[in-house]
Formats: sequence, C-alpha cells, structure tokens
Amino acid sequence: RVGAYIGGPDVESLDWVRDRIRHLAEGPAPGSGQIWWNGVVLLDGVVIGRVEATLHEGDAEVAYVLGPAWWGQGYATEAAAWLLDELRAAGVRRAWATVDPRNAGSRGVLRRLGFAEVPAPQAPRLLSYDDGDLVLVRDLVEG
Repeated sequence: RVGAYIGGPDVESLDWVRDRIRHLAEGPAPGSGQIWWNGVVLLDGVVIGRVEATLHEGDAEVAYVLGPAWWGQGYATEAAAWLLDELRAAGVRRAWATVDPRNAGSRGVLRRLGFAEVPAPQAPRLLSYDDGDLVLVRDLVEG
C-alpha cells in the first residue's frame, strides 16, 4: 500500500533494506551540492517509518513514509513536524514537498503542517517531483 503513490514497493526484501541503509549511509554523490537528513520514526522501540530531507540550494525537500498499520493516527504529522523544527533550527528557510494528488492522507498531513500548494513551474528544481505531482511549500523562517 505504501508503494501505490511512490512508484512501487518501498521495501521488497531484507536485502533491499540493507542496501538502502548502505546507500543512505554513503550520503549524496560528491559535488551534488546536497545534504541528506535521514531518520527513523520509533514507537515504543519499534521502527514504524522514516523521515528524510534533502537540502540543496538553501531549501529542503521533505518526505515521510510510515507503515500502513500506523496511518491515520497522527504519527506522520508528529514526525514531519519534528523534522521541520530541526530544519528551522539549522537555518533552512523553506521546505518543499511533492505528493501524488490521489494521496489524500499525505495531502492532509502537509496541510496540517502549514504547507501551501503552488504551481509546479514556480518551484525550484525538485528532486522528488514526478509529472503530475502536487507541489507544496512552507516557509520555515519568518520575515
């Protein structure tokens, strides 16, 4: 169910998870101008999802993925709000998100977090954008 809106299964096997962790630990390609922030979402010591941000050109692209058993309980909103607070504290000025328009749950999370939809052409180059996605932005610093 997670893969319905992100182009396929998020986790295919234990080997896939190990490869993904190795890839994330390596970080972005040298010279890419990116900084990666990756974290897990824990509930009572159990990993129920992840949050991530890719920083480039002074802004951040944010994402979150939770297992379906934890959807609709406020955990994605809480985890993403924590990530936004951390980004703000680090001086990031704006957060961007992209979402498949069919993903009503994720659109709701972003709305609760104060994101506003903007036309895709108004956005900077977003690494997570797929044709047809909605593009949303939130200022993290006032003024």
